[in-house]
Parts: sequence; C-alpha cells; structure tokens
Amino acid sequence: MSAARAWTETVERLWPGARVAPASPGAPGGAVRRELVFLPNAERPRLLLPAGLPGVAAAALRRYSHDLGPRQRATRTLGALAARTGLPERGLRDRLLVSGGGESVEDHLSDLLGREVVVAVGLGSLRANRKPILHVLTPDGGSVAFVKVGDNPTTRGLIADEAAALATLAGRSLPGVAVPRLLHHGGWGPLGLLVLSALPTGARGERPRGDAPLSAMRTLAVSAGPDRSALAGSAYLKRLREVPGRLADPVQAERLAEVVDRVGDRHGDVALDFGAWHGDWTPWNMAWHRGVVRLWDWERFADGVPHGFDLLHYRLQQAARTAARSPYQAPPREAAPALDPLGLTAPAAAATAELYFLELCARYLLAAQEPIGGPLRDTAADLLDLLHTEAGRNP
Repeated sequence: MSAARAWTETVERLWPGARVAPASPGAPGGAVRRELVFLPNAERPRLLLPAGLPGVAAAALRRYSHDLGPRQRATRTLGALAARTGLPERGLRDRLLVSGGGESVEDHLSDLLGREVVVAVGLGSLRANRKPILHVLTPDGGSVAFVKVGDNPTTRGLIADEAAALATLAGRSLPGVAVPRLLHHGGWGPLGLLVLSALPTGARGERPRGDAPLSAMRTLAVSAGPDRSALAGSAYLKRLREVPGRLADPVQAERLAEVVDRVGDRHGDVALDFGAWHGDWTPWNMAWHRGVVRLWDWERFADGVPHGFDLLHYRLQQAARTAARSPYQAPPREAAPALDPLGLTAPAAAATAELYFLELCARYLLAAQEPIGGPLRDTAADLLDLLHTEAGRNP
C-alpha cells in the first residue's frame, strides 16, 4: 500500500461516509467539508493540515522534543513563523478533499471539548503500533489536545493501557515531571479515542541531547514507594515466567521459557529495587520546558520492574539511531555500563541489563503475533536468538 493510500484510508475513517479524493490547489470541490494538505507531499507525508488556517499550520509545526538539536529547532521555528503568513501553503500541491458524510471526528471532538476544533493528522511510519495521532486545535491555532486513535484491536488495547496508566499517575506525586491529563477515553463508531491534554513545549527548552533526565527517571521509579527484594522471589520474575504461555509459536515459547529460567537461576539471589517505568522513555517522547520534563506516550507504563529499565531504554534507543551496529545485536552485558549513573552494584547492573533485554524481547514477541505485527517479527526473532545464546550464561 502506498503512503498516500494509507493516509487517505485514515481520513476516510475520521470522516465516515465522506468522499475523500485527491486534488490540487484551486481545484473545484463542490460542497467540500474539509481540504487537507500533505506536508511536505503525498509521497513522504509527515502531516495532513487543514487548508486555509495558517494559525493551525503554525501551531502544528511548533512542537519540540528533546531529540531536536539547535538547527532543527531553529528550522521548525522559522517554518512555523512562515506558515502563519499562509504563503508556504500555496506551494504544497498534494491535497485531499473531504465531501459529504456524517459526523466527523472534528464534530465529535468539538462536542466532547465544548468548543469548535479542527485536527492536524499524523500517522507515523509503518510499525506494529502505528495509529493516527491528531493534534486538536482551535481554528485560530490554539492547542487544545492530542488524540490517539485506536483503529484495530492492537491499538485499541494500547490506548486503553495508556488511559489506565494516566489514571494511575494522576494519583501520584511526580515533582519535576509533567504528564498529560486524561480528558476522555471511549469509543466512536469502530474507533477508540484517547483524548489527552497538550503538554507545552518550546524552542528554548533545548538541552544537550546527550543529557538523560536521571532525576525525573528516579522520581517516576519510586513513585509507588520502595520495593526491594531478591529477583527469585519477585512478582516481576513471576510475570516473566507467564509470558511463554501467551505465545502461539511453541518453539518460541519453549526457547523463551528456557531463557527466563536461566536468567532467573543466574541472578535469583541478586537484590534489586523495583518500581515504575515509562516503558518507552526516549528523547523524542519528552521535552524540557520551564525546568520540567514533559513526558508523553505512556502506553507501555508498568509498575514493579527493576530500577534502571528507563535509563537503559533511553540510551539504547538513542544509540540504535546512530550506531553502525544496533546495541540490541550485542550481548546484554555490553549495555550494563549505561547504568553506572545509578550506582548499582555490578551484580545488580548485570541482572538489570539482562532483564531489560528479556522484557523487550517478550514485548516484541507478543506484539509480533498480532495481525499487524509483521514489522516486528524479524526483530523479535533476532532478539530471542541473541538471548538464547547469551543470556543467563557466564561471560
């Protein structure tokens, strides 16, 4: 399926019953309800923006994460300033015209939020958890909310998990960490909608991209209180032992069970601190703003995991983007030094690194067996092969 077709099908779901057709600027559209502009084009789409609303285009571009360097921040800021004039839109050729149909997602969100809103549509790259992400704005460009759209059983399950996570976090003290507020979670036709408050970000919130938010990670880890025990008697290891029984492939289930047993035997006597983790804490899922870490995408949140998982994930995901060899192709022991800032003992660091790799392997194996899990299947199999060879063995 072409990129443009995938985005067109997304618009058809968001404007059910409507006719959605490609068009060029100035094309007659009849009773057009919404004209959407591909940014930068239909071959390499990043966003679909509502045409004729320069304030909306500017606001949709003016989003910053910790992953952006100074040049990228400057480029984004200048792009947003230019978009507000309305001039750049004239050069964007690829568009979709939406005509007819019943209640649209904009209508539904306007009712939910009590004001007129429009949406900028994002879809992201093809992956197992791909889902539409809507930036909800007022027609003059005021940022109101973000919406995750569950358009299949897997993504509906993920947004339900995030809703539960945000409800849990709302009752915890997290000084220095800002979490989106859950505004609504529910169904709309065949789709699930998770409506979240928009976390503020700014171009001036830049810090060196090598800086990991260690203090914020510690704050989250201990947010449910202290929990220290040997691995062998932990609820965490018990949960890991249950994963092979959820795998449809008996060979993978047997190999994963063997790895879990070996890791449990090798590190069973190691005392670990357990707590909460975000589950996908990366530079592109956070921003520094006014001295606070703004952190989004909580669908992988969990309690009761070893302290250090978030730091390992942050560092290894960061390295995976630039390293000639993915850190997930190397033995887990090579990742253990990333935990040095936490002051763990050598046995605790070794155990935590192997358990993190095992956690990610279990996640990938479970996701890969879903109907949309194709993009993850090779990665999951390779990680299982690595752990079957390396994990729980003496170096």
